[in-house]
Amino acid sequence: MTEDIPGLIALLWRHERTASPRRGPKPRFTVDSLVSAAIELADAEGADAVSMRGLATALGSSAMSLYSYVPDKSTLIALMADQVTAAMRHGDYSDPDWRVRLDRLAHDNLDLHLAHPWLGTIRAETPPLGPGIIGKYERELAAIMPLGLSAVDTDASLSLIIGFARSSAADLAAAVAPDPEWWQVAGPALAEHVTPQRFPLADAIGSAAGAEHNAAYDARHAWRFGLDRILDGIASMTGAGMA
Repeated sequence: MTEDIPGLIALLWRHERTASPRRGPKPRFTVDSLVSAAIELADAEGADAVSMRGLATALGSSAMSLYSYVPDKSTLIALMADQVTAAMRHGDYSDPDWRVRLDRLAHDNLDLHLAHPWLGTIRAETPPLGPGIIGKYERELAAIMPLGLSAVDTDASLSLIIGFARSSAADLAAAVAPDPEWWQVAGPALAEHVTPQRFPLADAIGSAAGAEHNAAYDARHAWRFGLDRILDGIASMTGAGMA
């Protein structure tokens, strides 16, 4: 994280500050254009591709020329995270049914991380200092507050849902369609070692799950099952029939 915290905050909230008129020729870039270009780079190649040098190369410029806009990579990452969070699509969280609200909230976070897979890898470097992330936090807390949980449990419930959405997005992004030809070869070879006598539970449960999903693992089913269990857990804290 950048050592210039006040400078970072000033950049994050730059659109709410009155900019001083600049003299001289119009600059080639703006902070906004650099952040947008960095997001495009990260979406295409991942967070590791984002550096001041890598961004400069993508823009056909020199790394030194970018430092007058953004002082370092950690600041750039923070600006990127806040911008994609501010721009995320979010549903209507005013539904009287709290499970509908939280289900919608979870899917919005899933969509955010599917659209920007790098976001989950850099989140620890970007504390909630900007208007995008703080605005998202405020909006999502409002969806949970009517349940009457304590402040700590409200925050923890939101963190649990977001964390599950983030990890599920990674699983879904990595999921591949089952390969029948692979199983045709692997199945007979494994059958010599994985027998009902040696692994009775793995054989019975794995076979049932595999037949249901037509695969060894179904990330979409895991997402739905896990989210339902999280909502069941929240229901147990508030009263199961609460709406």
